[in-house]
Amino acid sequence: MPEAAAVPDAVPHVVVFGDVIDDIIVTPVGDIRPDTDTTARIERRPGGSAANAAAWFAHLGCRTDFFGRVGASDVEQHSALLRADGVVPHLRGEAALPTGTIVVVLQPDRTRTMLTERGANALVSARDVDRSLLGPGRHLHFTGYSLFSDTGEAAVADFQSLIQDARAAGSTVSVNPGSAGFLADHGTGSLVRATQGATAILPNLDEGRLLTGREDPREVVAALLERYELVTLTMGRAGVLAAMRGVGPVTVPAIPVVPIDTTGAGDAFSAGFLTAMLRTGGHDEERLIAAASEGVRCAALVVESLGARPPRLTSAATTSALPSTISEPLGDPA
Repeated sequence: MPEAAAVPDAVPHVVVFGDVIDDIIVTPVGDIRPDTDTTARIERRPGGSAANAAAWFAHLGCRTDFFGRVGASDVEQHSALLRADGVVPHLRGEAALPTGTIVVVLQPDRTRTMLTERGANALVSARDVDRSLLGPGRHLHFTGYSLFSDTGEAAVADFQSLIQDARAAGSTVSVNPGSAGFLADHGTGSLVRATQGATAILPNLDEGRLLTGREDPREVVAALLERYELVTLTMGRAGVLAAMRGVGPVTVPAIPVVPIDTTGAGDAFSAGFLTAMLRTGGHDEERLIAAASEGVRCAALVVESLGARPPRLTSAATTSALPSTISEPLGDPA
């Protein structure tokens, strides 16, 4: 791939687009009893895979623009929430559809059941992104949820056009597939076609297996490297496999924590890993391990608390732990 020009300062600029969600997190006290009341702790938090990732990118020191859609009455609320996380919001309000909502039911073993209404997210399009924000050294990130809203060939073409425009402008591109359930429902063909030309893909093991038809994690990574230049495969307690063409794979262990809520762990990992790669550049195992370790650290922070967005009081401490220079952009130098 042609190498993009280096960013002229030490702050990566990331453009994210995709879903914005109202998360309703339900923790029942005891077993759920049908046809009667069950006492529960209920919390409302801002969410959405792409919006969560944008919040983490900003938390880690990136200049971050986010494009998405919400119900018309919620534009100001969600814009303010994103701004509080350091994100520049570009939200469109939809009069006919509500803001997307997910009810997350946390079981005693901390597994999750998620009930999802896509709402205004169903209208999110690759065409929503302002192409003028793309350029040398910048990065575009999105999740598969945006594609699952419309798997028709027109949507595939829109995603292809956006990726081609980003790459032509000198930007790198990453995709988090987002949901093994949606991949199973809609098939993998549309996502594979729509993301052709993206620099990086960051699936979990279930998603990687669906995308490749392989079972062994190393075989999954090898198959994905035929399509993408950079691959991370998150495997829960088994850690992460990360590889670039000609580098790795490397294994980074998970950080042992007591899980409270795993919602958003993949989004935090993606932002942590990609921010570290964008800041350091380079194409060697040492930097790949360091970036995966940063992603694992961010994911661990998420699962130790309720909600998927980053803590707002520790941004300076978090950012100071990252490298402060950029030598080369994310991606394969060849």
